[in-house]
Amino acid sequence: MKKSRSLEEINQTEKDYWNESKLDRTKIKKLRRHAFFYSYKREKHILNELLKDFNDKDVLEIGSYTWASWFNENTKPKSLSCINISEKELEKGKKHTASKDFHIKHYLMDANDLTFKDESFDIVFGGAILHHLDIKKSLEHIHRVLKPGGKIVFLEPLNMNPLYKIYRNMNPKERTPDEHALVSKDFEIIKEKFTFNHYFFDFFTVIFGFISLKIFGDKKYDNWLNKFGYNLDVASSKISFLHPLFARVIIYGTKK
Repeated sequence: MKKSRSLEEINQTEKDYWNESKLDRTKIKKLRRHAFFYSYKREKHILNELLKDFNDKDVLEIGSYTWASWFNENTKPKSLSCINISEKELEKGKKHTASKDFHIKHYLMDANDLTFKDESFDIVFGGAILHHLDIKKSLEHIHRVLKPGGKIVFLEPLNMNPLYKIYRNMNPKERTPDEHALVSKDFEIIKEKFTFNHYFFDFFTVIFGFISLKIFGDKKYDNWLNKFGYNLDVASSKISFLHPLFARVIIYGTKK
């Protein structure tokens, strides 16, 4: 039986992995360039709509530089605070701040134990970050630091499809040892604290993207196979019992 690890041990491992750049995602990046080619465009469109709420607000990123790829030229929060447990990742975030005309601060901080005052922020967001955390602990703190009516936006990987579980087990170097892509019980935890809305991405795109990669190699991502898989996903993502098949989700909601 696998020995359970303390949160302190998990945090130290996460910190070491990011500070020492231990992850190797070379293999999956090739597949993503095919599988996510069209869904990245849909993702960007959805995020642009959600980002309209960020303007003139006090915003917290759980992470340190997702904002640099999410924010567009019209996104101008009143203030942006960014946290990370890794010094190296925090420095990456600081490199993006020079040309911005809104206030940005960076903090070396554990997202499972936020030290900000109660009701400090209007919005908390992050990209592929919740699944590195103790979901219950981190959401309790996120809920606490949000103002009444405050909002969350998170883009996260999922781990409910048995095929994805097999892939993850076969490719452990692509992730940190303790990360856990979200499953149904994590959704229930989120619903305890927040209203729960979502957009699901990437089931058929992964299947057709894999075939496309085999045919075209690491090029020509804009092709009919990838587009066909994408269109199937858009249609099937509206069917709730198919949601466990998908690879990623955008979660957004309001503090209860």
